[in-house]
Amino acid sequence: MDATIYCRTGDTVSAGMQEYLQALSVGCRVRHIDNGDPGARREWEQLDGEVTPLLVLDRSIVRGFDRTRVDQILGLIGC
Repeated sequence: MDATIYCRTGDTVSAGMQEYLQALSVGCRVRHIDNGDPGARREWEQLDGEVTPLLVLDRSIVRGFDRTRVDQILGLIGC
């Protein structure tokens, strides 16, 4: 499963999302949009550009720390 999380440095909500994914054994690439990585910021802006954390899980986008949506994408609960 391909997962990328776009977040801001020091954001506790983003850290919570990362911890939740780790608990589910979902590895993810972390992209900080505010630490001088213009590529990460550009990608985030093209995807949404409004909310962090922003998770791209396979081809689905999860805005904010939405556990229910993550669980749905992973097939842990029904749609």
